[in-house]
Amino acid sequence: MREKLLNLMKSEQLTASKLAELLDIQPSGISHILGGRNKPSFDLVQKILRRFPQVNPDWLLLDKGEMYRDINIPEPKNSSPKDEATLNPFTTPNAGVQLSTSADESSATITQQMATAIAPKKGGVKRVIILFDDHTFESYEMQR
Repeated sequence: MREKLLNLMKSEQLTASKLAELLDIQPSGISHILGGRNKPSFDLVQKILRRFPQVNPDWLLLDKGEMYRDINIPEPKNSSPKDEATLNPFTTPNAGVQLSTSADESSATITQQMATAIAPKKGGVKRVIILFDDHTFESYEMQR
């Protein structure tokens, strides 16, 4: 993970202290990870992915794929990791589709809408994972 943080900092032109500020954590937390003393917590990984939505989670967590996603996700303007309202996972700007998120729709319906909106970009969606505020998640396999 040390190398991943260094790559992210270099790509985003950030110092360790600026990254810590953007993630709303103590600078020593970044320093300890970069020095090899600590491993990043799940909370830190979530903060990175929320603050940098363009970062590919597979690259960050699984060492697969490229550093950045292929789809354009708008960066939040003047937001902190606590300001999640600006990060709407149900909008895919390149597809020009605003997905409905009304209370009467199930997660499976929303997931299918997401898959339909994103599929033309990559030739198909295999799985959609939804992360919730309470740190739980649901995973949906797409049926063909």
